[in-house]
Amino acid sequence: MMPIKGKVLGLIFLMGFLLAKSQEKKEKVNASSPAMGTSSKTTIKRTVNTVEPDRKFSYPERELDYLMQIWEGEYDNSEQLSIDKMQQKQGQKPKHLRVHSSVRQFQNSNFGVAAVYVEEYQNNDPTKITRQCIYQLLPDDTEKALRTKVFHFKNRRPILASGENFDKISKLTPKSAELVEGCELMLRREHNGFLAKTIDKNCNQNPGNSSETIDYQMRISEDIFGFQEVRYNSGLRMADDEQISEYKLEKARCFTCMLDFPNKTNGRPTITEHYIDIYDQGGTFEFEYPDGRSMLFGMTNTWSFGMHRETFVIYIIDKATQKTLIYSWGNPGADRIGFNPGWIRAQCDLKTPRNVKLQKELRPGS
Repeated sequence: MMPIKGKVLGLIFLMGFLLAKSQEKKEKVNASSPAMGTSSKTTIKRTVNTVEPDRKFSYPERELDYLMQIWEGEYDNSEQLSIDKMQQKQGQKPKHLRVHSSVRQFQNSNFGVAAVYVEEYQNNDPTKITRQCIYQLLPDDTEKALRTKVFHFKNRRPILASGENFDKISKLTPKSAELVEGCELMLRREHNGFLAKTIDKNCNQNPGNSSETIDYQMRISEDIFGFQEVRYNSGLRMADDEQISEYKLEKARCFTCMLDFPNKTNGRPTITEHYIDIYDQGGTFEFEYPDGRSMLFGMTNTWSFGMHRETFVIYIIDKATQKTLIYSWGNPGADRIGFNPGWIRAQCDLKTPRNVKLQKELRPGS
C-alpha cells in the first residue's frame, strides 16, 4: 500500500497536470479565434439559448442563433478584384470597387436578442464610410424566416475603423435621432448559409422616380458576406447591363507583424522598425526602406494556379517599379507566416493578446 504522504503528493501532481493541460487547451482555442477589428474575440455570444435556456425554441429562433454565430467578423473582396482583373476585357470598366466590411453583433433590450452593426468603406480608405447600418433580426414563425429591419445612420463616420469605443453604438434604440429606418428584408436559409431579400422587391431610393425599385439582397455563410442590388422598373427586372454584379466579401483574420531591417550599428543583426496589424484578405502596409525606396508589404489568401489550391501569401513590392521583390506562402489556415532573405525580415502571427506579448518580448536578433 502507498503511504498517505505518497498518495497526497500523487494527487497534487495529477491536479497540476490537469490544470496545465486545461490552460494549454484554452490557449490553443484562443489562438485560433480570428480577431474582430484589432481586438481578440475570446467568447462566443449566443442569442435565444441564453435568454430562456429551458424553453423549446421555434425553427426561426434556432436559425437566428446559428446566424449570430457565423456572421460577425471582418470581410473584404480583394480576391474578387483579382478575378475581375483577369477577366476584364480591353477598355471594359471594373465590375466592382474594393470593399471592406466590419460586422459586429450586440444585444440590448431596445433591439431585442439579435442586432448586427455593419460598417463599410471602399477603395482601402477607412476614413470614408460608404455603408453604416444596424440590422434588427426578428424570428417570424408565420414566414418560417427572419424578418430583418434596417436602420441607416444619417451621418456616416468611422467607428470600428477608427478604433472608437463601440459602447455608444450598442446603446442606440430604433428611435434614436442618429438612425433612419430603411426597407425591410426577409432572411431565409439557403444551402449552408442564408439569403435575405427585400420584402416585395419594393425598396425605393429615388424619390423623383417611384417606378424604379430595388431588391437589396444579402448572402451570409460561415466565410462569405455578399450583397447586391437587383433593379426593377415598374415591377419588371431591368436588363443585365443595367444591374450591378454581386459583391462577394470573404472573411478576414487579423495578423500582427514585425518588420525588421539589418542593423549595422551594433551587435544585433536586425532591428524592428514596424509593428503592424494587417488582414489576411488583401491587407497592405506602406513603408520606406533604409535606402529610401518606397515599398508595400501585403498579405492575401488567393488561388494558386501552379499548385491548384488556396494559398496564404505575404509579399513585398517595390512601389516605383511595381516589381515583386519577395514572397512567401503557406496553408490558408496557418496562424503564422514569415520570411528572411537577409535584407528584411517579416514575422506575422494571428493577433491574440498572447502573440502580441510574445512579439514585444522577442529580442531583435532572435
